[in-house]
Amino acid sequence: MTDVSEGKAPIDRAGKRKAEKRDRLLSAARMLFIKRGYHETRPQDIAREADVAHGTFYSHFNDKREIFLAFANEAQEDLHDFVATRIPEVEGYEEYLHFALNAIQEFSEQNPGLLRSALVDTKVLDPTDSTSKMVRSKFASGFIKVLMKAKVKGELYDDVDPELMGHAMIGLIQSTAPQSYRMGKSREEFVKLMATFLTRALVKNPQSTPTN
Repeated sequence: MTDVSEGKAPIDRAGKRKAEKRDRLLSAARMLFIKRGYHETRPQDIAREADVAHGTFYSHFNDKREIFLAFANEAQEDLHDFVATRIPEVEGYEEYLHFALNAIQEFSEQNPGLLRSALVDTKVLDPTDSTSKMVRSKFASGFIKVLMKAKVKGELYDDVDPELMGHAMIGLIQSTAPQSYRMGKSREEFVKLMATFLTRALVKNPQSTPTN
């Protein structure tokens, strides 16, 4: 009788090597997308940084768009996991908003350039490219789910559209956070300003309405 385990070891080793090369490519892509940006990074640059042959890149990814989506998906999952660990049991949307905004800013501080790079507008050079739309929808999904629950509970104004507002919140954070940093505001000040603004805009009966 032939021992089937005899043929498994080479297959397992080959699979492990392939997975390791893919991880190296993703790690290199992450570094380059953050350092150079999406538009200035080429597949051959990623392969060189990962110390693999140019052709090896195409054994794992069809093109730059595909590895960018993998990078952005990984960034979104990292953010989601990070935020989840920093939000305790909360009463409602208003309380969730404060913890979520603070966690997102903390994550950004610990991972400089990551969210900016993952949320880049890929349509700048190619108007037909829908990559950034897919990425933004992924990042907005967490806000959308929470907004939908809050609306069902009657916490939000009746005309609030959770899907639209979820995307709006991502855009708002993306555009205002860098400006807040340039203005010298602390994370606490930024979170308070954003939480107050969004609470006043969306919540029917805020539990606390800061005057500052």
